[in-house]
Amino acid sequence: MSKHAKITDALVLGTVNAPYRREINARDLSRCLRRKELSEWLVHIATFFTDVDPSLVLQFAELHDIPVADLRRVYLDVKRKTGERSSKLEATFDSMANAA
Repeated sequence: MSKHAKITDALVLGTVNAPYRREINARDLSRCLRRKELSEWLVHIATFFTDVDPSLVLQFAELHDIPVADLRRVYLDVKRKTGERSSKLEATFDSMANAA
């Protein structure tokens, strides 16, 4: 794992795990996002989408081979289940879709 990947993972996990006693690791977070398995870690995944800067969300996804289209689908599912949303992330997804 590159130094850049380690830093990205540390920044993401520092934010995602901060409010909770139970901690998710980068492998489990990426697995949940890739497989769209939300139930066990739903609050952590919601925090990933709402509290992590969108550029860092996209860096994490890229480093863990999670396609942006899949990431967006998981975000929308989490938003539907929790009511939590990120206007910044939604704007980022929209601008990416408009650029394509």
